[in-house]
Amino acid sequence: MNRIFIRLLSLALALFWITASTAHAHRQNESYLFFNVTDTSLSGRVEATLPDLGLILDIDDDADGAISQDEVTANADAIFAFFNDTLTITHEGRDLPLVQAPVAFLDTPQGTFAQIGFDIPSLTDTPDSVDVTYVSPFDEASPGHLGFAIIESNTRTGLEGNESYISIVFEPGQNTQPLSLVGEPTGKIFKDFIIHGIMHIWFGFDHVVFLVALLLPAVLLRHENTWLPVDSFRSALWTVVKIATVFTVSHSITLSLSALDIVRLNTSFVEWVIAASIIIVALMNMFPKYHRHSLWLVFAFGIFHGFGFANVLEPLGLLPYSQIVGLAAFNIGVEIGQIAIILVLFPVLFLLRRWSAYPFLALKVGSVALILLAGVWLFERSTGAIYYFQQSLQQSEA
Repeated sequence: MNRIFIRLLSLALALFWITASTAHAHRQNESYLFFNVTDTSLSGRVEATLPDLGLILDIDDDADGAISQDEVTANADAIFAFFNDTLTITHEGRDLPLVQAPVAFLDTPQGTFAQIGFDIPSLTDTPDSVDVTYVSPFDEASPGHLGFAIIESNTRTGLEGNESYISIVFEPGQNTQPLSLVGEPTGKIFKDFIIHGIMHIWFGFDHVVFLVALLLPAVLLRHENTWLPVDSFRSALWTVVKIATVFTVSHSITLSLSALDIVRLNTSFVEWVIAASIIIVALMNMFPKYHRHSLWLVFAFGIFHGFGFANVLEPLGLLPYSQIVGLAAFNIGVEIGQIAIILVLFPVLFLLRRWSAYPFLALKVGSVALILLAGVWLFERSTGAIYYFQQSLQQSEA
């Protein structure tokens, strides 16, 4: 087995354990509606940071410019009444009255969130779905604020402790939306996640650039230390098939491991490696004698691109009953998007391969352009990658 591949794989495995991390849902400038579902009850809470509450309510009793937990507790009735006016839950056209529950608090790295709880005692048998109307009070006070509805637990679907699966995103003009309490239909999950996969590969610009860097030399053959045009379409196509297959296999492995929460890598570090992968492949295009190792590098870097795909998949959510369906559909969508790019780009490159300037423009000038672009990404992502890598090393030493 190639020694370069062994070293890269060993490094990757070591980094898996050193930089493995978990994600949480709470972020700044966001508010959340959490729901808890059983066959006979429906309850929930609104969560918002203390500073955000201070933007929309006059609860700074000591006028010190900061909202404390004591001030939230003291004004719990007013806070609940305020949110009760912005939140309406209906079933079959009938409003379901909300009853106040005790206020609690959650400390996160992004700040303290107040949890304004509510119960719906009028329900004896929980329906299959309800309509949720939420007019976010933060829209004007905090531009760019996002509101989400999340089912935290649901005994009907086996869901527990969920923070990553977002059921509803409240956007302007979409204040009323249905909320399924029995899980999404399998067919809808499959279709939605295929679309998510396609859109990600098309709009995940760094993945597209990596694919372009791999395709540029696919219509050429190495001869000593130079490039020559490939003779047949079949030969060039076979090269593309090998590249696409190796990349698919490697990123599918880590996408699955990460999506199923078996192995995780820190997002900042993964994005840094993806930028570095573009630079390395582009450099290999400039020096043909090193290109014999390309498939091993495609496999090694495909591992990290798989984690990159998983970082996008995570906020979309994979409920227990839909993990396999959602994961398979997302991966299929990624492959459809990848094949579409190849179908558009490869015929053009094949037609240009005999142009005498092609090796210079595509593999010299083009590679320099890719290196400069990826170099900007590498620099932008270095701070986060270095910080998390140092934190992980300190934790491992401790």
